[in-house]
Amino acid sequence: GGAILLCSVFAPSAEAVTTFAILEQTSPTVTLYVESDGVAVIDPAPLGMDFARFDPNSSPIGNVTATIQLVPGFGDVGDFGAFIAGNIALIDRGALAFVAKVENAQANGAVGVLIANTNPSGAGGLFQGGGDFSGTTIPALMIRHGLGVDLKAQLDAGDTVVMRVAT
Repeated sequence: GGAILLCSVFAPSAEAVTTFAILEQTSPTVTLYVESDGVAVIDPAPLGMDFARFDPNSSPIGNVTATIQLVPGFGDVGDFGAFIAGNIALIDRGALAFVAKVENAQANGAVGVLIANTNPSGAGGLFQGGGDFSGTTIPALMIRHGLGVDLKAQLDAGDTVVMRVAT
């Protein structure tokens, strides 16, 4: 069958950039995830919303499909020793600004970044903002806690998980 494309378009202010993004797992199981509806902070993530773009005004535009790789720690400079260039970095939320995580991943050859929320309750939501991403060139998204747990479980099971990240 054909692929179904789900996206959301929003304009919270006259100055805002209309945006949509795509997050799709292409292997081992094809799964299309749902973007947040554009509310700046959604905490906890509403049922059925899986990811959010950080800053539609400064986030780079990109469309990559690659293997995801878990980065140990919180995406600090020294956390990328075993990282394979050309992969999408899966990084836990915490300790560093979102933009710093993306800059560090990019500097180590990542083609995209998924930042997984690490708390299922108080900070279990999806967030936009997080800094000025205009110095980065790779697509980056925030994913809800449960999706991060699921992706890590697949990696722990030895699966090669391939994702498409388009912003």
